[in-house]
Formats: sequence, C-alpha cells, structure tokens
Amino acid sequence: MRPLIKAVHDQDFGLPRDYAIEASVQAARIAAPSRELRKPKAGAAAAVAPKKPQKTDGAWSAAILLLSLVTIGMAAIGFREKIVRAAPALAPAYAGLGLPVNLLGLELRSVRSQIAQDGDRKLLTIEGEIVNLRRDQNRVPPVALTVRGANGQAKYAWTTSAPKTRLDGGETIAFRARLASPP
Repeated sequence: MRPLIKAVHDQDFGLPRDYAIEASVQAARIAAPSRELRKPKAGAAAAVAPKKPQKTDGAWSAAILLLSLVTIGMAAIGFREKIVRAAPALAPAYAGLGLPVNLLGLELRSVRSQIAQDGDRKLLTIEGEIVNLRRDQNRVPPVALTVRGANGQAKYAWTTSAPKTRLDGGETIAFRARLASPP
C-alpha cells in the first residue's frame, strides 16, 4: 500500500500548493480530484479541521500517580521492619504515625515489681513475661533492668539472663530478677 500513497503525492493534479492529499489504508481506490477541492468559499466552515487532542492525558497521569503513591505507601507499611532495620533513624517516624517497629520481635508483658524484706535487708523483685511476637523461633537476649529515681534519672542498671535463650513462634515465658539492697 505504501507505493500507492507515494504515487498520489507524486502526481500533479493542478491543485494549489496549500492543499494536501490524504490517503488511508482503507481506501480501495483514489479518485481524481474534482472541482470541489478548490479553495472553500469565504463563509464556509473549514471541512477538514485538525482534530483537537482529547484532554484525558492529565486524568491518566493523575490515576497512575495515585496508584503509585498507594503502592509505595503500602510497601512502606508492610516492610517497615526491614526498612527500619536498614535505616534505624526512621523508627521514630513510624512510631509517630502510630506504627511502632519492634526489631527484636519480643515484648515484655505484665511487668511488676515489689520490695520485700529479707531479714535486715531489702530485696527488689521484678517479674514479668517475655513474648515472642514472631511466627518463627526467636533468640532472646538478656533482659536489661533499670531502677529510676523520682526525677526519672537512672540510679542503678543491670542485666539478667532470660530463662531460655530461644522461644518458639508465639511462645511466652515468665522471668524473675532480684536485686539485693536496691538504691
């Protein structure tokens, strides 16, 4: 079909130079120009006006942008633990959004303390539970404990071993720590 279109353009039909001949793939034959192809009359509307582009490009761009932002947001929430592991400075940002990140996958629950008298000395006892929040087995590090004064300043800090070094998925264990003669 290409040579046919070229042949039409190469022929001189005696048209003024400001006219062009169009051909389409669907045309079965090309007719000779008639007198109707001459310049339009002064009051007649232009019959062959170029089509204006539709203004849907902006809508498609906005839809793609919105879909991209939703996808990125969902990924940022779903992979927040991995993101914070790679960039720990982002942990406060997630916590500020109400999405705290627990990199250890462990939680201390039901922590309570009491001071008891053992003879003539005081004994601070701290008890609670360690819960594995993950589905898989998880390593349990030593438990860090701190005694704080009324002003919030640390008076004494120490660590104690957990009863087990590994917890199965969802497992809970109790822990107990004692401090003789607390400050």
